[in-house]
Amino acid sequence: MSDQKPKSDARPPHRDWHGTHHTFAYRAQAFRWIGPELVGINFIPLATDMRAWLMQRGQLPVATLADKDASGGYRNPFTFSGTSLSLLLARVVNAYHDFVTDTSDLEPVEADVERLRIYNEVVLYTARFCESVVKQLLHCTHLPEKRYERKSLGELLESPCPTCRKESGKKPHMVSLVGCLAHPFSLCLEFEHCAMDHMDMVNKLRNSQAAHSGIQTVNPRAADVSRAQCDKDCREVLDGFFHMLSHFEKLEERMLNDLAEKGEQIELLRLNGVPAEEANYELIPGRRFEHPRLPRGRLSWPGTIFLRLQPQGFDPEPELPK
Repeated sequence: MSDQKPKSDARPPHRDWHGTHHTFAYRAQAFRWIGPELVGINFIPLATDMRAWLMQRGQLPVATLADKDASGGYRNPFTFSGTSLSLLLARVVNAYHDFVTDTSDLEPVEADVERLRIYNEVVLYTARFCESVVKQLLHCTHLPEKRYERKSLGELLESPCPTCRKESGKKPHMVSLVGCLAHPFSLCLEFEHCAMDHMDMVNKLRNSQAAHSGIQTVNPRAADVSRAQCDKDCREVLDGFFHMLSHFEKLEERMLNDLAEKGEQIELLRLNGVPAEEANYELIPGRRFEHPRLPRGRLSWPGTIFLRLQPQGFDPEPELPK
């Protein structure tokens, strides 16, 4: 995989995005707790970990049913679905690599059916993975879960405002939940001019190729021809996906750092006799957290302990196309 933008002939067409970016605050569920003690942040940087794995520089995390009951563990439902989708997508990427590098002789129909299966799974799981990345971050905000829980990737990118839609005789304005996340960290432009175009392309491919009854027709031919076609089609999707992950990596990093700083100050207040439920927090992304009883100074524990408790590592045979 390359860290460069996809080639110009593979770049998705630019679309003008008109969704507004609503401001939001973090809620208590942005953190992990043991009773009144704040012990970590309630999301895993899925995009960061996936991008590292694609470059063969890291392992993918595993969050299991047993982790849901762990003291101080993750309570973000999209963390669990997101790690599962990470592992499924990794298996698909490995299957793609194995198929296009295999030199064994296959029957024409068998080879082309395998091409279709792998391509459709690449398209399907890249789109579903993107949805889980966005929803996991939205779960940490005060935005009602009903606003995004069942939304598709396309609706997360842009959808009618639900409040305006209820008012008769008015055309609702559009809202971008992805843009809402990017806005407080000054990432709007790079998302609107690059990342969201790639997400839109993946969503359209998923809808036309992998989510409904429509699918490419089997085209029996020599196995090496089907492999070459699979390589071309999958690489186009994965190159754009890989570049898109670099934008999400920035967003995850800034949210983690922002929450880590705020969490440290919340815990400092607790140690100075201000219980979390009495602190009346106003946790605005990108804005310094202030409280009249917040003492000067910083906590001394290592930031890596606070940031997150890393789930069990997993490395599903990371042999990727060069």
